Amino acid sequence: MMATFTDIASRYRETSLVQASAGAQLIKLLDIPRNADILDIGCGAGNLTMELSKQTTGIVTGIDPSEGMIREAVRSCTEPHVRFLVMDCLDMPFGEEFAIIFCNSAFQWFSNPSLFLENARQALLKGGRIGIQAPAKKEYCPVFLKAISESCTNPEIRQVFSAFRPPWFMLETAEAYAALFREASFSIRYCSLEESRNSYTPEKVFDVFSSGAKAGYLNPACYDSPFPEGFETAFLYAVKRSFVGQANSDGMIDLLFYRIFLIAEK
Repeated sequence: MMATFTDIASRYRETSLVQASAGAQLIKLLDIPRNADILDIGCGAGNLTMELSKQTTGIVTGIDPSEGMIREAVRSCTEPHVRFLVMDCLDMPFGEEFAIIFCNSAFQWFSNPSLFLENARQALLKGGRIGIQAPAKKEYCPVFLKAISESCTNPEIRQVFSAFRPPWFMLETAEAYAALFREASFSIRYCSLEESRNSYTPEKVFDVFSSGAKAGYLNPACYDSPFPEGFETAFLYAVKRSFVGQANSDGMIDLLFYRIFLIAEK
């Protein structure tokens, strides 16, 4: 069974540890006005959408293409000025409706970043701001990449991964991200490519892996042929084993992500 965000929706609040901490930093950087209407793009299960609702008296709209994520968000929502919609960011119909667009740990999944930015600019009021936070660089998470490399010591896993096409959009420098936004007629207010570090047990690292990366590595659309029987089980076992092996003498892993934080204005 392939891994999708609908499949992981029920546990996303528990496993999206890194996304949540980086998202809290992005909220601070945005300096949200108290009456702002906010669009949360790639809202997932809505945990950060609810945090955004505490920053404003305006309407907060969360969108996500995963029906499972939106079901989970609606189920957990108690705020009357929050709404959730099943919607792909490349199909947004909004026109000058929002003072703030919040896009946390989602930009890397967009198949057409330029079209997304065109739609986002159209959705913003004049003077409105968009904030993104996302993994960056090919070496986005050395611990994850080492686990993938070590899993490929299994010849059957290596054979499957030889055809893997990464589904992520990641650039190598802050300036490259800034240039992309400038090309879409945004003014850059803040842009920084940073190292994000947290210390977790191997079990928690696997939870973090399962909250996002797993849906990419186990997406059949990223391969030329169907997975052989038993591949997914063997792959996840190998990844878990690698995380255990990467722990230090205290049983913890220094989990490093490279992350872009960018604030731009229309």
